[in-house]
Amino acid sequence: MPLYEYHCKECDCDFTLLQPATVNKDETVCSECGSPRVDHKFSTFSSKIQGVSAASKKGPVTLDELPNKDILKLPVPRLRSEL
Repeated sequence: MPLYEYHCKECDCDFTLLQPATVNKDETVCSECGSPRVDHKFSTFSSKIQGVSAASKKGPVTLDELPNKDILKLPVPRLRSEL
C-alpha cells in the first residue's frame, strides 16, 4: 500500500496516511482535527534496482549496472498513419 500525503486547510497541519491505491482521496479526513477539508499533496517516490546499492553509488545508474540490459531498447514509436 502506498503512503499518501495530505494538508489540512482547517488546522494547517501536514500528515501522511498508509492507504490502498483504490481509496477515494476526497473522503479522507484530517488525522489531527477530523476535518474533511484536506488537500491531497503530490509527493515523490523512490525505487531500488536489485543488486545496486544506492549508498555505494556516487552518480546515476549506468546501463551496465542494470540487471536487464535490454530494458531500454524500445522500438521507435510510429504514428498511426504509418501502421
